[in-house]
Amino acid sequence: MFNNESDRKSYDVQLLLSDGRSVQGTLMLPMSSDIKRALSGDSPILEFMHSDGRESMIAKAAIVEIIVLDKAASQAAA
Repeated sequence: MFNNESDRKSYDVQLLLSDGRSVQGTLMLPMSSDIKRALSGDSPILEFMHSDGRESMIAKAAIVEIIVLDKAASQAAA
C-alpha cells in the first residue's frame, strides 16, 4: 500500500481521534515533509501504520491531537 519506506520519513506517534479512539503507530510522510507540513497540505489523509503492523489511511479531519513519541522526530518537527 505504501511507497518504498526509503523514500519516506516515519514518526512514531499516538493519535487521538474525534470519535474518542486513541491509536498508536507510525505516520509515514514524504521525505520532503514533516508533520506540520503534512497537516497543512492539500491531501485530506495521512498514511499510518498501526503498532500491530496494519496499514491504514487516517483522515486529517478525524485527528484531534498528535503526540509524537519518537524523541528524534519530535526535535526535527519543531
